[in-house]
Amino acid sequence: MMWSCSRADHFTVEGELPGGATSNVEMTYYADGGIRRTATVAENGKFVLTGASQQPTLALLTVSGGLPAATLITRDGEKIRLAVDSAMAGLTRISGSGQSEKIWKFLSGNSLILSSGSDAEINRLVADYVRSHPSDLSAAALMVTVFRTPGHEAMADSLVAVIDPEARPLEVMHNFSEVLSTQISSDARGKLSNMTLYDRRDTTVYFAPYNQSACMIAFVSDIPHQRDSVISAIRSLADSLPRRRFKAVEVTLVPDSAEWKRLTARDSASWIQAWAPAAIASPAMRRLAVPRTPFFIVADSTGTQIYRGSSALKASAAVDGIISRH
Repeated sequence: MMWSCSRADHFTVEGELPGGATSNVEMTYYADGGIRRTATVAENGKFVLTGASQQPTLALLTVSGGLPAATLITRDGEKIRLAVDSAMAGLTRISGSGQSEKIWKFLSGNSLILSSGSDAEINRLVADYVRSHPSDLSAAALMVTVFRTPGHEAMADSLVAVIDPEARPLEVMHNFSEVLSTQISSDARGKLSNMTLYDRRDTTVYFAPYNQSACMIAFVSDIPHQRDSVISAIRSLADSLPRRRFKAVEVTLVPDSAEWKRLTARDSASWIQAWAPAAIASPAMRRLAVPRTPFFIVADSTGTQIYRGSSALKASAAVDGIISRH
């Protein structure tokens, strides 16, 4: 009883599996700057999961490692009750979270198109929902989990801008389901490939790791003190090293281009300041599996990743190490 009670310092998801199944159940969500994951084993078809997030967050529920069976919007103090369907890939009911219920109704009501429709058909459904629910967190959640971004980046950018700023917090807009699925793969730590990016001067820039001895990609959010610390680290390296030996790329992870341009309008950066539609879910960034901000990737002239992590000091040391060997 104590475990299942809802309290202000955590949220609870109580669920039922069909037929009294015994299966592993896992919940993944984003909170406090990083991806969190909690798991349990359903006994006689029943399970309880708890998480903690002071801000509304997007949580994905999976059964036995399958596709997400539930897409939830929740926060501390909420208690969600749900029942998983016979295919372990959806729900038959949900209560306790109005935004989660809206997501479930959208997914179940459009299941045929979502399972077999074209990208254009699916995106049209999401677009209609976003335009009619601009102040709902569910709209942001559907953009992250359902919208097919590749090839439709401009549409994604314009739709995200439709959503009220307070309805698209970082905890929801991070496409962590994509990040998590690739973070543990060898691709995430493989060699950096060439990238085409948008820079703050409204031009397209081409970034190739082999054009210099060392390079660093720094991912940063719109949090002022975080940006300041990352920019300080980049500037220190950029000012002390010649461009033929070092190149930096600063990628701001905000949902829409207008906010990104506002953040960088007064910067005097000598490095590439880039943005990608759909942020870390974009085709250019998805394979890099960025789990949080700030996050640094340092590579040598072959594209081999030397450092991946959140420490500016360690990233700078990795760059110095590469330069000293060349």
